Amino acid sequence: MHELSIVMNILDTVEEKAKEMNATMVHEIEMEVGILSGVEFDALDFAFENSPKPPLLSKVQFLMHKIKPVAKCSDCQLEFDTLEYATPCPGCKSIHTELIKGNELRIKSFKMD
Repeated sequence: MHELSIVMNILDTVEEKAKEMNATMVHEIEMEVGILSGVEFDALDFAFENSPKPPLLSKVQFLMHKIKPVAKCSDCQLEFDTLEYATPCPGCKSIHTELIKGNELRIKSFKMD
């Protein structure tokens, strides 16, 4: 389960930044996770709930926003919803499209004292 290593990396990153800012407690970590990021959402939640946490993050809550995939056509500039990495443009039928949202995995914010 690679979700546990992802969670441990998130916790390490937040702890490091919180220490730099002289925080006494981190209360919330807000994440943006794309539907096409390759992450299993339930496994990520499970890993977060069951991972060991340092004292600075002992009471932290985890908020995850699922980001819907959106692609853009390089030829006609149409942006459209998709569920795949390579989807022909529904407007002009071009195959020159790229995913512009939906594969991210990032810390959006965290709240601390």
